[in-house]
Amino acid sequence: MGPDYDNRNLDARGNTKTVIDRSLRISHARFMITPDQILREMHRWVADRRLLQKDIAAELGIAPARVNEMLKGSRRIQPNEMPILAKLFGMEDEEESNVRRIKRIGRVPAGSLRVALEETTDTVEVSAHLPKGVFALEVDGESMNNIAPLGADVIVDPNDKSLFSGDLYVIGASGGGFTFKRYLENPARLVPISSDLSHQEIRLGSEPITIIGRVVSVSIGAELLRRM
Repeated sequence: MGPDYDNRNLDARGNTKTVIDRSLRISHARFMITPDQILREMHRWVADRRLLQKDIAAELGIAPARVNEMLKGSRRIQPNEMPILAKLFGMEDEEESNVRRIKRIGRVPAGSLRVALEETTDTVEVSAHLPKGVFALEVDGESMNNIAPLGADVIVDPNDKSLFSGDLYVIGASGGGFTFKRYLENPARLVPISSDLSHQEIRLGSEPITIIGRVVSVSIGAELLRRM
């Protein structure tokens, strides 16, 4: 498993462990707070004048301009900033259920673009603090096996479609195919993260694409973990 990923949510009723990209999600043993939740709280605190942008910047040790960029959506909250902001906004551990079930709506190939998203009636247990509207897709392929092996579930936020270099996405092509990959820029391309070096990156720009959503979590069942 790649160095940028680690096992989280170890207490999800003993059934699953969740692999989280540190640049996307943090957890505090029992639950996860998402960057989107922190950003929404930041907007509230600034709008209510409970804190000024310069106050937030001082807590983070950054320039106020960086906070302004966060509020405008042009700068992501950094991993080391998330616990500081969570504490600042009073978003620490709560006595409530830390898991919920979401729909697994089909499968997505971690390989070349091809038709997927097959209908299923399955559900997957995830953190209750993930964004509303997320759904699961079972990984069918090995081109992302360093972080999401065959049979794992990627948790997709269909309301988060802004492309940021380094983040993970489910992408659809005009021909009806779908794939799960890491997006990188200069040039724009979809990149595998695999132990099998035969998997190739996919250059973008030759045909229209549809962003299905950003992958906010990868869930690996306990049985699958034992085989890894």
